[in-house]
Amino acid sequence: MRAWGTFALPAGAILLAACSTEQVVVLPAADGHIGGVVVESGGQKAVLDKPYASAEAGSGSLRQETADATKVGKDYASALAARPIPPKSYMLYFENDSDELVPESRGVFGEIFAEIAQRKAAEIVITGHTDRVGTPEYNDKLSLDRANAVAQRFRDDFEKHGIKSDAITTAGRGERDLLVQTADQVPEPRNRRVEITVR
Repeated sequence: MRAWGTFALPAGAILLAACSTEQVVVLPAADGHIGGVVVESGGQKAVLDKPYASAEAGSGSLRQETADATKVGKDYASALAARPIPPKSYMLYFENDSDELVPESRGVFGEIFAEIAQRKAAEIVITGHTDRVGTPEYNDKLSLDRANAVAQRFRDDFEKHGIKSDAITTAGRGERDLLVQTADQVPEPRNRRVEITVR
């Protein structure tokens, strides 16, 4: 059997092997997102792009159906339990022309540390952003300054929360990935942010 597509869990497909057959099942993510996969066996193809769409291959044949969610959960409980925790993202917002967090964003660190504690080897990606006030060059620097300021906050709590320094990556995107599209030189608080992804 050959299969192409998204095999990342949970919004993708899982290859489940049983005896002389192999089964591919598309599992929905917690938010309902569905991945997809094309399965080929014995010259036959199946496109699986709906929740619990399934293809079973064995002895050169391919059978396509919709798997029962309860049965999948029971029959493949150990494989499903081994799935990694999906990444989780948090947004922190900044004062204008500054790497200082707005007061509402300072309290989010407790949630982030709680999420990190659930993972055996957490990786943290911190990406800074700006609005369109200032030059692109200035905003590139400011966005990286924001990411680094947040990373420093993590570094100050390494021992307390068991975070290793090599688990944190920072990047600055400047004004390239606006949440709210604006004209040049228009201030927009929702674009002055850092996105923290814990995975």
